[in-house]
Amino acid sequence: MTQQQMSKLLDLPQRTLRDWKHSRNRLYSLLLNLEYDDVKTKIGIVDISDTIEFDPSQFSVNLFWQTNTTSRQKVYAIISNYLGTLNREDIKILCQKFGKNMVKAVLEDKYKTMYKKGFLSTSGIDIPLCGPYNQSPIYKEILGIINDL
Repeated sequence: MTQQQMSKLLDLPQRTLRDWKHSRNRLYSLLLNLEYDDVKTKIGIVDISDTIEFDPSQFSVNLFWQTNTTSRQKVYAIISNYLGTLNREDIKILCQKFGKNMVKAVLEDKYKTMYKKGFLSTSGIDIPLCGPYNQSPIYKEILGIINDL
């Protein structure tokens, strides 16, 4: 398993793993020699690109309105949609289910993509986006909620 995969599975910063490489060499070596897919299956972790069973009853509102029962949804879509609600409890559930690092990664990707496009399109009205994405008040608010958990 690569260091990036370890970071993703264990929800640890890369610098912690770099420290482990020297200070906890046995643990790091063990992780390095494990197969990523085997570990992922055994501990029930998902990747951003995985499709999973989604249960809308866990959240405040069902944003996947096609069905009121469980459905198969992409992890990225679940996180992205529920970050947009700004609902603290929904964001807390996202962090518990998928880890803070994955939720932050989706948030960052979503805002980078919007700001790269240069505008936000809503019902035929284009709202220009200027400045760096990480200075957006909504981005900062969502990131603050994630960091407070």
